Amino acid sequence: MRLKPRAAHASGPILLTGLCLVSLGLLHSAVHAQIHPDAKTGHEIAAKLCSGCHIVDSSSAGASVSADVPSFEAIAGKPGQTAEAIPGRIVVPHPPMPQIQLTRLEIGDLAAYIMSLRQADAP
Repeated sequence: MRLKPRAAHASGPILLTGLCLVSLGLLHSAVHAQIHPDAKTGHEIAAKLCSGCHIVDSSSAGASVSADVPSFEAIAGKPGQTAEAIPGRIVVPHPPMPQIQLTRLEIGDLAAYIMSLRQADAP
């Protein structure tokens, strides 16, 4: 004699749907946390890779850099400058800027750092 499945079987799809929604929520949180730009990490990247040409912070203000290379503070203070515009200048570098291989996350961190230098009264 075969027994018919009871209500436990009927609640299976509901339980599965609930688990999927919870999993998607956790996945979304993890992905969001990974792609959120981090200015501190951006500063570390800038100090390591960019300080040979740019003044990246006040501690490198006395460094010897080319007069026609803007400081990160000057880049941040350009009228209309946004964190979304900065990556384009990094991904498609302009002479004499060297081609540097960075991930999208690193570029986002670098842009966040540069924008953290923007003065409150900048246009």
